[in-house]
Amino acid sequence: MNAGVSLRAAAWTACGLLLAGSASAQAPKAVSLADAVTEALSKNERLVNQADTIAQADLSLRLARNTFRPKVTPNIFGSFGRTDVSSQTYRVDVSQKLVTGTELRLSTGTASAQIPGMDSAGDVLFYNADTTLTLTQPLLRGFGPSVARRSLTVAEMRKEDAARSQSLAEQQVAVEVAGAYYRVVSQQTFVEVARQSLLRARRLRDASEAKLDAGLVSQLDVLRSQQLVSQAELQLFDAQSAVEDARDQLSFLMGRPATEPFTVDAAIPRPTTDPIDVASVTATALANRPDLKSRLAAREEADRQIRYSRNQLLPQVDVNFALTRRETAPSFRGSFGLEGYKFATFFTIAMPVDRTAQQVEYQSAVIDRDRRRRDAETLERQIADHVRQGVRERDRLIRNLAAAENHVALSTREVEVAQLRFQNGLSNNLEVVTAEAGLLEAESRRIQALAESAVATLRLRAVLGIFNPRTDMTGSTNVLSVASHLPK
Repeated sequence: MNAGVSLRAAAWTACGLLLAGSASAQAPKAVSLADAVTEALSKNERLVNQADTIAQADLSLRLARNTFRPKVTPNIFGSFGRTDVSSQTYRVDVSQKLVTGTELRLSTGTASAQIPGMDSAGDVLFYNADTTLTLTQPLLRGFGPSVARRSLTVAEMRKEDAARSQSLAEQQVAVEVAGAYYRVVSQQTFVEVARQSLLRARRLRDASEAKLDAGLVSQLDVLRSQQLVSQAELQLFDAQSAVEDARDQLSFLMGRPATEPFTVDAAIPRPTTDPIDVASVTATALANRPDLKSRLAAREEADRQIRYSRNQLLPQVDVNFALTRRETAPSFRGSFGLEGYKFATFFTIAMPVDRTAQQVEYQSAVIDRDRRRRDAETLERQIADHVRQGVRERDRLIRNLAAAENHVALSTREVEVAQLRFQNGLSNNLEVVTAEAGLLEAESRRIQALAESAVATLRLRAVLGIFNPRTDMTGSTNVLSVASHLPK
C-alpha cells in the first residue's frame, strides 16, 4: 500500500516537473530595445535588400579590378599520338593592362605544316613559330590613370555609395524600431493606467449604489458612476487593442512572425535636458550625414566624367614597341628558340571626322556636374533646416513632458480631493467622474510625451549623422547626450 502511494506521488511529481518545464519553455522571451534593433538589422526586408545591393557592388568592383590583372589564354589544337599531322596549333597569349593606360601583350606559339614530298622521302613537316612581345602606350586619348582606370573608379564609388546607403537605411530602420518599441511600452503602460482607472470607477459605482440605498445620493449619481465604468472599460479595451497593433508593427520591423510571443522592457528612458548649440550640431551634421557624403561624391564623380569626356575628344595616338620572332623550324622544340628576335616601333593614329557623340557626351557631363552641385547645396540647406527643426522638436517634447508630469500630479491630487468630498457628502460624484477623466487623459499625455521624447533623441542623432544603431542601443543608450558627440 505504501509502495503504491509512493509510486503515485512520484508520478505526480514527474508530471508537475514536466508541466513546469513546458511552461518555462513556452514563456515569452524578453526582448530589449538593443535586441529588437539587432534583429531588425539582420532580418528587416529593407536592409536585406540593401545588403544584396552591396553584394552586387562588390561583384562589380571585383569585375573592374579584374581588368588590371594578367590574362592568360592557352590555345591548343593538337593530335593524340601522332606528331606528323599538319595544322596543329600550340599557342599561349598573355596580356596585362596597367592603370596608366599601358598595355603589355605576349603571344608565343607555333603551328605545324606539311609540304608534299617530291620524291621517295615522303612529306616534309615543319613548324611556323611566332613569338611577339608588344607594349602599347596611348599618348592622347586613353592616357593617364583617370582615363584608364575609369571603370574601376566608378565601381569603387558605387561600392562606397552602397555602404553609405546601407548606413542610412540602418539608421532609419533603427529609429522606426525604437518608435514601435516605445509605442508598445507606452501602450502597455496605458493599459495598466486604464485598468487602475477601471478599478476606481467600479469602486465609485459601488459606493454610489450603497449611498443610493441609504438615501444619500440620487439615481443620477448612480447612472453617472455606471457610465464612468462603461467608459473605463471601453478605454481599457482600446488600449489592449492598441498594444496588439503596436506589437504587430514591431514584429514586422524586426522581421519575425507576428504570432511569435515576446515581452518588452517596461522602462522608457528620460531624455537629457542639456542645452544644444545649433551652430555646432549643424557643423556635425554637415560633416557626418551619409546622404550628403553621397551627394558630394556624386559631384566629384561628375568632375571626373567631364575630364574623361574631354579626353575622348582627343585623337588617338598610340606608340607601340614590339619584340618579335617569326621563324620556321623543323621541330617543335626548335620553334621556341632565343635567336632571331627583331625590335620594331610603330604608331597608331586615328581621328574620326564626326565627333558628335563625343561632344554630346561632354556637354551632358557639364550639365550633370552643374546639377549635382545644385543638389549638394540644396541638401546642405535642408540638413541645416532639419537640424534646427530637430532641436526645436526635442526642446518642445521636453517641455511637454515636464508639463504633462505636472498635470498628472495635479490631476491625481484633484481625484483624491474629489473622492474625499464625495465620501464626506460634501458633493456628488460629478466631481469624481470629471477628475477621473482628467487624470486618465493626463496619464495618457505623459506616457505619450515620454515615448516621443525618447524617440526624438534618437531621431536627432540620426539627423546629425552620429547615430550608430549597432553600438548606440546597448543598455540605456537612449539617454546618450547629443552634446557628447559635438565637434571639439
